[in-house]
Amino acid sequence: MAQLQTLPSVVRWSVPIPARPAAPPVIAGDQVLVVLQSGIVAAHRMADGVEAWHVELRTEQPVAVDGSRVFVAAGEMIHALDAASGSVVWRTPSAAVTAPLVAHNGWLLVASAGGLTALRCEDGTKVWSRDTGPQRLRATIEGDNLYVPLDDGRLLALDLRTGADRWTRHFAGAVSEVLAFSDRVYFGSADKWFYCFDADDGGWEWHWRVGTVPRGRPAAAGTHLFVTSIDNMLRAYDRNSGALLWHPSVPFRPAAPAVVGSAVVVPGYSAELLAFDVATGRPAGQIKLEEALVMPPAFGPPGGAVVMAAFTGSLTGQWKLVLTAPPAIPPSIPLE
Repeated sequence: MAQLQTLPSVVRWSVPIPARPAAPPVIAGDQVLVVLQSGIVAAHRMADGVEAWHVELRTEQPVAVDGSRVFVAAGEMIHALDAASGSVVWRTPSAAVTAPLVAHNGWLLVASAGGLTALRCEDGTKVWSRDTGPQRLRATIEGDNLYVPLDDGRLLALDLRTGADRWTRHFAGAVSEVLAFSDRVYFGSADKWFYCFDADDGGWEWHWRVGTVPRGRPAAAGTHLFVTSIDNMLRAYDRNSGALLWHPSVPFRPAAPAVVGSAVVVPGYSAELLAFDVATGRPAGQIKLEEALVMPPAFGPPGGAVVMAAFTGSLTGQWKLVLTAPPAIPPSIPLE
C-alpha cells in the first residue's frame, strides 16, 4: 500500500475553463499555467484552482518556466512574464516558433524558421543563433550539452554556450525528444528503433528494435528506462545494456511515461492512468478521473509529494483543469 499512497490519485480540485486548451498544462512553483485556444495564458493557484492572473496572448505552444519568469511564444514575439503577476518583464521579436520553448538555468532556446536561437532568460539578450533545420519537438539541455531532434531525422548535439556542433547523427525517421544524462543519451525514432549513444562523442552504445514508433520522451528511474509506443505497450530497458526487462500493455494509446516515486505512470486519452512498479512491471495502482484526458498531463514539482495537473473534457462537456494529489495519510492513533 505504500506505493498507492505516493500516486497523485485523489482529485484535490477541478475547475471549469472557458475554452479548449491549446497546449498541455505546466506546473511551476505554486501555480498551474495553462494556454487556451481563445488566446489566453493563465495561472491557477495550486492550492484551490482559482485563477491568479491571465493575459491575452495567442499561442499553440506550452509555456516555459525558469525561476520567476514565464515565457510565451506569441505573435512573432517572445514574451517574458513575471510568474507572480503575469506582467511583462521583456519582449523580443521572433519568427513563428515551431517547437516548445526550452527554459533552463538561465537559458531560453527558441526554434523558428529552420533555426535555433539562444537567449538569456534574464533580459532576452541573444547569445547565439544558427541554422539547424525544421524542428517541431522540444530540445533537451544537460549540463553544457544541447540535444536538438530535427524533423529530417537528424539529432544535433551542440555546445549550449556557443551553439557549435559537438556531433550529429542521422536516422531513417524523425527522432523523439531526448532523455539525456552526463554520460549517455536515449531516444526513439520513427524507424522503430530505440537508441543509446555516448554523450561525449555520439558513439553508438546499443539499440533495440521496438518494431513500432516510440511515443514522446523516455523516462528513467535508477538503472531502468521506460518507453511507450503506438502499439499500446510500456517497455522497460536496462540503462547500461539495453536488455528488455518487461513490457506490459495498456488499453489505450499511451503518451510519454512519467516516474512518480517507485512507479511509472502511463497516461493516454483515457479517464484512467495506469501505474507499474519500476522494478518489476507489475501493476502499482491507477489514477481515475471523471472524464478522459484531452492531452498529456503534467507531473510535479520534483521532490516531495508529486501532484498531477490535467485537462479533461469531451465534445459535449465542459473543459476542466483538474489537480490530483496523493491521498492524505491519516494521523496515527497513540497506543494506550
